[in-house]
Amino acid sequence: MTDTASAVVIGGGIVGASIAHFLAKKGLKGVVLLERDTVGSGATGKSGALVRMHYTNPWDAALAIKSLEVFSNWDDLIGGDGGFRKTGFLFVVGHHDKEKLVKNVDMLQKLGVNTRVISPEEVKVLQPFCSAEDIGAAAYEPDSGYGDGYSAATGMARRARELGARVQQGVKAVSILTRSDKVVGVETTQGVIDTPVAVIAAGAWSAQLARTAGVDLPVVGVQHTAGVLERPPALAQPHMAFIDRSIGTYFRPDVGALTHVGIRPPQRTGTIEVDPDNFDANIPTEWKVYTALRLIRRVPAMADALWRRAWTGVDGHSPDGHMILDKAPGIVGLYIAAGMSGTGFKTGPAVGLAMAELVLEGQAKSVDIHAFRLGRFAEGKPIVAQHEYVVPPFKAVGV
Repeated sequence: MTDTASAVVIGGGIVGASIAHFLAKKGLKGVVLLERDTVGSGATGKSGALVRMHYTNPWDAALAIKSLEVFSNWDDLIGGDGGFRKTGFLFVVGHHDKEKLVKNVDMLQKLGVNTRVISPEEVKVLQPFCSAEDIGAAAYEPDSGYGDGYSAATGMARRARELGARVQQGVKAVSILTRSDKVVGVETTQGVIDTPVAVIAAGAWSAQLARTAGVDLPVVGVQHTAGVLERPPALAQPHMAFIDRSIGTYFRPDVGALTHVGIRPPQRTGTIEVDPDNFDANIPTEWKVYTALRLIRRVPAMADALWRRAWTGVDGHSPDGHMILDKAPGIVGLYIAAGMSGTGFKTGPAVGLAMAELVLEGQAKSVDIHAFRLGRFAEGKPIVAQHEYVVPPFKAVGV
């Protein structure tokens, strides 16, 4: 069976759904969104779904700022509830990183982020249950919080359908078809779709798809593991969303009395590559113990919390830990939005808008994405923050 489309977006996570939505919103007819499983079932659905502006570089921050506009006005712009909850957000660092945080907050304030540096004492005022002895400082964002990966991705896909796009779930993209260095179609498990435009937004599967068009995409699969605990009665009320670089965790409230917690993967990913089609999805008890000890270090009362479930998934990571947003070199009509490196959710709406502009207008105009070009690696110009944080070796309380 041969089908036709004006553009095929491959990947039904928040990034792919957002790209399809904005292509359709900008008036492109005949957009198709392909998802090998179900919308939001990959890295997006397993994401911590933090919505925050704090980055150590201005380019990621600009995408996050633009995305917050969408998350905060979801019902008006997309329709329905995208899952965003404004709880406030704290980015915590140890004493050794305090000066770096001050400089990064200054950079973010100049970009227009509503954030400020607060002391350990102020952290305890905002979140009295926290232990603050090892906190050097924190960046506080009152407008930030967390979302829901599934709700956001399916909401984007639903709106894309309302605008005329087709969403095909359970359809795997097998290869990008080219002729004379131009995209002519996408081969799928249900036949060929003739199209002059293909956008690869397939997460950890992006590199293997790009290779079918002769494009070397330096994206590997990296495993992320997270879970939820039920808070004890003493912590019944929801708390803010946290990224705690002092102890290497992130955590945020979930529904009811649940807290979602995860551990940040290493910055450099080459030694922990996994095959997204063949990886160990079992969660060892050691991971739960290790993660709980970190959380207890910041919130001692969580010693009485109970694990409810844990899960693992695979996201696509680039060599410098930052996304790749670009036209594919040498192939007319092929575009890349991959290697999100764990930041796809919070930047997804802006990435979708920027990629739609790149496809339809030749360049992104709403947000500058030049820093995320694929060619930066060959140029020897990876994205490197001037004031990057360092997570010290973890030591549990009493150990």
